[in-house]
Amino acid sequence: MLKENAVVIAYEAGIAKVKCQSQSACGTCAAKNACGASALSELTGEVGEHIFTIETIMPLKVGQHVEIGLEERSLILSALLLYIVPLLTILLSTFIAEKLFSHELISAIFIFFCTALSFIAIRTYSKKLARKAAYKPILLRTL
Repeated sequence: MLKENAVVIAYEAGIAKVKCQSQSACGTCAAKNACGASALSELTGEVGEHIFTIETIMPLKVGQHVEIGLEERSLILSALLLYIVPLLTILLSTFIAEKLFSHELISAIFIFFCTALSFIAIRTYSKKLARKAAYKPILLRTL
């Protein structure tokens, strides 16, 4: 489980919004292999604030520090979806275009169209995954 410290920025009726702050030095310390912020920074390519919505039965207060967690499996599947599927789509569509079309411009348009479709499919599937509990961060404990 990837763990990260966060601050509660809003709480209402069992739903808490928490903010994680990734540092600019993320990924350079000795603990980067077990650090959720480092993994999140690598996945999103962003440095800064990350806001998550978490369901909890524990009443929380704004400004309270908590520890949240995310299963590694969900992070790995998300990375595979985002990187491997488009790469395989480009490769397969290139081989198909080579067999079907003799003109390079038509082949390039076909490859671009297939890759765009793969991103649309990934977006649709990731929205479906986002509704599953295994792909949502959970509250581990209050600090």
